[in-house]
Order: sequence, then C-alpha cells, then structure tokens
Amino acid sequence: MERVVDCPICNDVDRCFEEIQEVYSSFMCFNCGFMSDTRFTEENDSQVEQNASILTNKLKTFDKERGIYWFPSVVNMGTLGIIYPEGTEEEWSWKFAKVTPIPEEKKSAMPNYENMLDTDSAKTYDKFDFLSACKDMGIAKDI
Repeated sequence: MERVVDCPICNDVDRCFEEIQEVYSSFMCFNCGFMSDTRFTEENDSQVEQNASILTNKLKTFDKERGIYWFPSVVNMGTLGIIYPEGTEEEWSWKFAKVTPIPEEKKSAMPNYENMLDTDSAKTYDKFDFLSACKDMGIAKDI
C-alpha cells in the first residue's frame, strides 16, 4: 500500500510517499530526493553507511518522529542513466547522467563495453528539484 506523507527533510506534503510492505516501509520524496526505510535505524546505521558515498553519509538526516535516517537517493536505471547528488555538504545539487555510446577515442580503455555514463555532460538540478531529474530520465511523468 502506498500513501502520501509529510517529508521531514523539505516539509513537502504532496510528493513524499511511503510504500508499506509486510515487515517494513520505504519512503521517497520526489521534491528533495531523500529516501528512507524503517530499517535505517540508529542500530543499523553502520551497515547502511558502509554502502553509501561520503557525500550521502554527510547529508543523511535523522527523522526523530520515525526514528530512522534519510539519505539522498542514487537512482541507477541502467540504460536510462543515473541520478546522484554531487558537491559538498554545504553546497550540493542533483546530477542526471545519460548513458551514451563510448566515443572512439575512449574505446581502447573500455574494450568490453559499448556504452558509458556521460558524467561529463550530466545535467544539474537544484537540491529541491529532484522531480525534474526524474522526469528528464523518464521515470516520473504523472507526479
């Protein structure tokens, strides 16, 4: 079951969703791009942190009401590309990198691949405009 919830990061009341499963719930805000899970508790923090980037760990925020941590999302949709946070703790933004064919001059360095993430040409979005990155990626049309 899915329901709209208030986002504890950006206070959005329309674009933050909770997906309720049998044993846990997951959360995703399409305004600020932060996500969480009822398993992201203080007790499990070290397990979650070791799988996240340095920036993601610096930006994590504790939700006192739910007793869980929220992290900026990294959305990897294979051939559609990737959305990720980039910058510093004080000044960061969202990036959307498309998958593109490997240019001829780089093919010798990547002989087993045909495509690559074009992070050099990644589009930049404000930290409260995650939804635009999702729309540009083609994964959010009706939100």
